[in-house]
Amino acid sequence: MSTTRPWPFLGVAILSGAIGFGTAAVLGPGEGSAVRSDALARQEARLEEALRKLEACQPTSDGPPLRATVAVDTSGLREEIRQILKEELRAATSAPTPAAPEPKLPEPTPESMAAFSQGSALVEKAVATGRWSEAQRAELRPLLSQLTAEQRQEVIRTLVVNINSGKVKVDVVGAPF
Repeated sequence: MSTTRPWPFLGVAILSGAIGFGTAAVLGPGEGSAVRSDALARQEARLEEALRKLEACQPTSDGPPLRATVAVDTSGLREEIRQILKEELRAATSAPTPAAPEPKLPEPTPESMAAFSQGSALVEKAVATGRWSEAQRAELRPLLSQLTAEQRQEVIRTLVVNINSGKVKVDVVGAPF
């Protein structure tokens, strides 16, 4: 059983790093720094020129500040607003709004009743076997579009309640219906 000691490797790594830093310090920055300093000097000159132009555009504070004043008759406006509010209030209270009729739910058609029977049987079969598979999902999806909102809610509710209670195990990727 041999043991290797990491000390020689650690010494080589530290020595390599020291030689690299020393070489970089001796050689100094490369040619790229001269190019960068030239570009920096050009940018600085452009910035100085833009600053001079901006200062030349600023108005002097010798004259009075420019302000405009407009006189508005607020009492006349208030009276007009009162009159409009009175008219709107009178119109709103004089004509009672008719109550919105309750939306009438569509009556189940024979096709939706047949689809409801098939969907319910499919869910009952899943509860009996304890499994909900891709094939059952594929069979239920077209049936859901044929159902009324109440029927669709009933089929899905029955399936979800059984899934949540643990009676049905879902073997599909994604939504179960």
